[in-house]
Amino acid sequence: MRKVMFVNLLVFAMLLGFLSLSTPAQTATTISNPDEMIYATIEGGNPDTVDPAMTYDTASSELIFNVYETLIFFDGECVDRFIPQLATEVPTLENGLIQNITGEVSPEGLPWHFRYIFPIRTGIKFHNSTLWGDYTLTPQDVEYSFERGLVQDGRGSPQWMFYEPLLNRWGAEYLGNLSKTEDVIKIGKMIDHTVESNSTHVWFNLAFPGAHAPFMQILSQAWSSILSKQWINDYVIGTLGRPDWNGEWNTYEDWINYHDPDESPLDDPTPIMCGTGPFYLEVLDYTGMYCSVARFPDYWRGWPADWPAPPYPSNPAINLKPAGYVNRVKVTWAYIWPTRRDMFLNGDLDFCYVPNWYKDEITGQLGIRCFDKLLGLSISSMFFTIDLNPVSPYLGVPGGLPSNTFNESGIPCDFFLDMHVRKAFAYSFNYSDYIEQLSSSYYFTSEALQPATWCPAGVPYWNPNQEGYSLDLSKAEEEFRLAWDGQVWEDGFKVEVIYPETSSLFPSMWGRILKPTIESLNPKFHIELVGVGGWSAYYTAIMNGEAPLFNMGWLADYADPENFVRPFMHSSYCFASWQRYGNETIDDLIEEGVRTINTTRRREIYYELQRIYHEDCPSVPLDQPTGFHFERDWVQGWYYNPIYPGLYFYPLWKQETIQGDVNYDGTVDMKDIGFICRAYGSAYGPPMHQRWNFRCDVSNDRKIDMKDIGYACKNYGSQT
Repeated sequence: MRKVMFVNLLVFAMLLGFLSLSTPAQTATTISNPDEMIYATIEGGNPDTVDPAMTYDTASSELIFNVYETLIFFDGECVDRFIPQLATEVPTLENGLIQNITGEVSPEGLPWHFRYIFPIRTGIKFHNSTLWGDYTLTPQDVEYSFERGLVQDGRGSPQWMFYEPLLNRWGAEYLGNLSKTEDVIKIGKMIDHTVESNSTHVWFNLAFPGAHAPFMQILSQAWSSILSKQWINDYVIGTLGRPDWNGEWNTYEDWINYHDPDESPLDDPTPIMCGTGPFYLEVLDYTGMYCSVARFPDYWRGWPADWPAPPYPSNPAINLKPAGYVNRVKVTWAYIWPTRRDMFLNGDLDFCYVPNWYKDEITGQLGIRCFDKLLGLSISSMFFTIDLNPVSPYLGVPGGLPSNTFNESGIPCDFFLDMHVRKAFAYSFNYSDYIEQLSSSYYFTSEALQPATWCPAGVPYWNPNQEGYSLDLSKAEEEFRLAWDGQVWEDGFKVEVIYPETSSLFPSMWGRILKPTIESLNPKFHIELVGVGGWSAYYTAIMNGEAPLFNMGWLADYADPENFVRPFMHSSYCFASWQRYGNETIDDLIEEGVRTINTTRRREIYYELQRIYHEDCPSVPLDQPTGFHFERDWVQGWYYNPIYPGLYFYPLWKQETIQGDVNYDGTVDMKDIGFICRAYGSAYGPPMHQRWNFRCDVSNDRKIDMKDIGYACKNYGSQT
């Protein structure tokens, strides 16, 4: 039966293929610089650091991403499945490399709960052996890299993501008094014992009271990159004389001298890198405003890449692997848009950052390929402050109205304590108008979606069936009539919506959209937009509990629901804390979610938290942005992983192809049509279909359907 269906589908595809189809643009010119890729990013978009322990911006992480490597890595487009990289296996409970060790205690008396064990590859070479020595990866390099980051613990760095699971704190200063020698010694010992190694393995001892489920996510990103301890000692400290920690604990007092440096020794006075990744750093020129990396011939995975080869999970019968590579990549931040545009259209660039407001100048141009509506892992929301600070100047009257008192002059401090008030505001917002304005805004990158809850689409355990809010003035009136036993509807209110007036119209857009709908419901309802100066004053008012309503966004550190639910719902964390929102039951459920790695239980927990969020309405998500990606159509192999900090160049290459040649063998034939048919009906998602194969998405619309088969059939028999 399946064979008959496949043949019928193929026959229909053949007929469709020779009908009139609007074929996407083909290559307009001969490939320029076939062995080199050039990417012009936004002007001024330079890396801040080359030190993995300090990286917290996308430009730095993109560079580090291509030069260094981590123990494990994302499996192609998946954010929640991993492949081994410098480790030979991905730890799981089933293979025994994740162990529950509750009851064990560190030598300093710190309770341990879980252990993650990584067998380390052998024979892996670090870069530039002719320059500073023939360094080979060891488990001690891995231990050193993580301990060095914990020692540095720089302000504004990502090290809190390691302190939390490994030491159950957010930084060294939370473990003791760093001005006391006895505390410095104790903290040094804690850091030393939390990451350990022998001749074959590295293991992490988690003091977090549970498994810390996002730990694998954290270990897959640029800040978890592995350095050479010997390189640091021989070259950075020895030859260059830079003040870096040497990895030796001795009396456990010396490490404090390298804590929270003003600048990384890998950046000052000139940037230096030594990784095991597919490319090594050639040049990082801040004056010339570019950097370049070159292919590392001895890269252990080999050339061309053997991965990614979707669909997921891997199926050798229908894998389509990369078919080439480049020798050099140059990234420049020197050019303003008109220059970038002309270079891109002329074929002098392979990738180009295109501002949203100039997107139409590029879309559809000959030789240009666009991937659109790419989900970003961020959301912005409208937040209600449940218990306002009585010193707030935004209450309408000094100190606010007395509790349970309402009139048109202001609000009481507990105005948003009533859930019906919050829901009434949620039903009074014109989400489609807001998103339309965002999508055409100078400030926004592309179209946006309206999320139902704190969990954006694309994050694991997102519930696609969760109800959200929409503009519904009948329901808004109903909720206002229920609020505070009907007193709000009878007596009215005035709510002051603050915004940073130094930032033009964008920050006040949501307030301007909210105002007319609220005021249309009842002549006693008033919304007043109040400019508060700059962003600093805006943030201060929010954190002090002085803003009745505020708007703020959240960008994922890692693609796990824990990274979203905690700031939005846990009483001790940013947004919820600033709102004075939360309860013990919700906090306990959030804690359970991060402590277990049982996927079934985690799904139950996060679905329930999404349900509670909608019902309780502490805040209302307004938008989840989508983005786009432009490239020359001779670029092959690009795929979208929303948690990547930028472009990952290892699986990319340049090749002129014919639409439908999905296996890159130079001919469109039955093999290509067969590949597409096997992936037929799949889509990127979310959630990602198990047969999704980005190489078969000929039309670049994030789904595989008759259009893709039609393009292949239209070009059937063609050769490059």
